[in-house]
Amino acid sequence: MNDKPLAEQAVPRQACKLISCVLPDDGTEKKLIRALRDEKQITRANSISCLGLAVLADARTKFGELPEPTLVRKVDVVVPEQEADELYDYIYEKAQIGRPEGGAIWLRTLAVASPFALPADVPVEKSK
Repeated sequence: MNDKPLAEQAVPRQACKLISCVLPDDGTEKKLIRALRDEKQITRANSISCLGLAVLADARTKFGELPEPTLVRKVDVVVPEQEADELYDYIYEKAQIGRPEGGAIWLRTLAVASPFALPADVPVEKSK
């Protein structure tokens, strides 16, 4: 056991990037996060529910009316910097972002990211 305080313990650092995407609220994000975990061993991902507007939505509304928002999912994935381009392409294909109303994806550099690993005895969530 290490007697140093946690803040002083050596933590292996790795340069990372953040891939974010907005996806339709149709279960795509759950399939994507499971595939990232199972196929790419990526465990640093998060999904939240948001209200979204299509880019061209206001072109279809009457003057003075706001477009109707729809539920979407915003997914953030922390990935190793050297694998970022490959994982960006993987997420684009796996989430079918190129389909009509498939969403959007972007990649950016992270200032700081902490390593994260689940304990070995934590059960994997089962699909319904």
